[in-house]
Amino acid sequence: MSHEPLRRQTGPIALGPGAGRHPSRQLAPRAPTRAQPAPVHSLAEAVVHWGRTRPSQPLLYFVDLEERLTVLTAGDLLHNTLRLGANLRARGVRHGDRVVLSFDTSPEFLECFLACGLVGATPCLIELPSSKVSVQAWGERLRAKLRLLGARAMLIDPDFVDLAHEALAEYTPESGHPTPFVAVPTDLVADAEPLTPPTLDANETAFIQFTSGTTDAPKGVQISHRALLANCAAIGEGGGWDSDDLMVCWLPLFHDMGLVASVLASLVHGLPTALLPPFGFLLKPSRWLWTMHAFRATSCFAPNFAYQLCVKRIKDAELDGLDLSAWKRAYNAAEFIHADTVHQFTERFGPHGFEAEAWRPSYGMAEMVVGVTCRMRGEPLRVETLSRTALATRREAVPLAPGPHTDALVVHGVGRPLKGIELRIVDEEGHPVPERHEGEILLRGTSLFSGYYQNPEATDAVLRDGWLYTGDLGYLAGGELFICGRSKDLIIKAGENHHPYTMENAAGRVAGVRVGCVAAVGVNNAQTGTEDIVIVCETTESKPDALRQLCKHVEETVFQGAGVRPNRVVPVPPQSLPKTTSGKLKRAYIRQNIEEFEALSLLVKPPPPVAVVH
Repeated sequence: MSHEPLRRQTGPIALGPGAGRHPSRQLAPRAPTRAQPAPVHSLAEAVVHWGRTRPSQPLLYFVDLEERLTVLTAGDLLHNTLRLGANLRARGVRHGDRVVLSFDTSPEFLECFLACGLVGATPCLIELPSSKVSVQAWGERLRAKLRLLGARAMLIDPDFVDLAHEALAEYTPESGHPTPFVAVPTDLVADAEPLTPPTLDANETAFIQFTSGTTDAPKGVQISHRALLANCAAIGEGGGWDSDDLMVCWLPLFHDMGLVASVLASLVHGLPTALLPPFGFLLKPSRWLWTMHAFRATSCFAPNFAYQLCVKRIKDAELDGLDLSAWKRAYNAAEFIHADTVHQFTERFGPHGFEAEAWRPSYGMAEMVVGVTCRMRGEPLRVETLSRTALATRREAVPLAPGPHTDALVVHGVGRPLKGIELRIVDEEGHPVPERHEGEILLRGTSLFSGYYQNPEATDAVLRDGWLYTGDLGYLAGGELFICGRSKDLIIKAGENHHPYTMENAAGRVAGVRVGCVAAVGVNNAQTGTEDIVIVCETTESKPDALRQLCKHVEETVFQGAGVRPNRVVPVPPQSLPKTTSGKLKRAYIRQNIEEFEALSLLVKPPPPVAVVH
């Protein structure tokens, strides 16, 4: 019997001018029905349900860096995951064991993830080694997570298995915990006793995702089957998903917006997803849009910077023949949404069929599985122009009359709470504030996480009386949420609160500044008794005169765009600013280690004057 997984290798797919439609998406005109989630209580049951009721339906399309296409039907997926699950069980993995997964976007990753569920084991997601993190640092983080989890096994991309073995050579498990075995998917294809998936309690942990460490050390977010399925269903209902929908995903699958919002929510509804490796998008952003074209895709989740990258990096010659008219939901989430990005993307790609109605500004977080709020179908796209002074001094969201203003702050609405989620805005003492007053966002409901794994102190710090204290700041207007920023990122200068996003967006428009590579932070100044505003920006410029001009331009653009003048601008080389594995700036680290970044400044400081001895 062949041990090869069941997959459809269909050869290369063109993702550029002249590309046609994939045969499976050349749809005959018909009225779609509303997509419904599978009638199940766990993700494993969903895999079995679709594999048995729709075995020939394509569920996953994978496009690799060479633009080769691999297709998995629902039947293929069930067959492959059952075989992997049977082999995991034969290797000693049991119901309740933790299994660490470390993969790039691939069929193997999702098959291993789902196979864990079919055994009743808990998949735990970590990133692969990358150029941003040293191999030594990755190994240290891996050992710490394995020790915390008491993992039974680690499944990893074959290209990195040697690094995993090296990291484990220095690993000593906690007393009573097993030494995990390391395997690649090809190690798990032998014949094994057929697997009968166990019946899982809805309150059991479906998976553990480690927070990306934007502000603190990474923590393991435990998500139950109940919370996962509730959030997947709410995302589909809130987005008005239809039976002919297809999702495109290029986001990392070890984070919630890539794995859950894009792939698992679609899987629960029996809808297909087309996947690209993250590097495939970053290397060539037009690949994303041509994937939308080739599969007549209707939906995609992406952070704001990705839409801005398309505006700045894609050349007109790359767009010949592009058709985005099937795109019904352009989810914009995970970071501050800039109104000018939304406008520029719509203007640039409108001639290719993209419509403003497609925008779905959203808000979410891993502790609520992923989705919290979203603009619903048929609701207006709300953008407010506020008085920056009123927000900074009184924390009131006061709208300005139409027209040019020097005191304006533009904020995008991110919709209403999804089904099953309650939302409240409170002040520093935890008391609810009126509409149009800024405060901390509190959440509770069916999607609430089960706590941080083996970390009751961290759990108690954010869960109080059943409410999740998010650390995010926002206000409500007409029942819709508007996000202002994170409390830990606030810059307080002379008693006024300034959010970094507006300043970073303004600086990012300056020619020579790298898109998405600007950090605005507040640094204590003992002499003035308040915070200095420091803008750290990456640039490829190297000539001193050009750098000085760039810094002046950044300073002036920030003042014009944000109404406050930075105390200093620090230009640094590319790849200098630290980011989380999900691509978010580590502002807290930059703020705490500002001397390190000032030492990297490309502007050479004049040497100190030489003392003259008479």
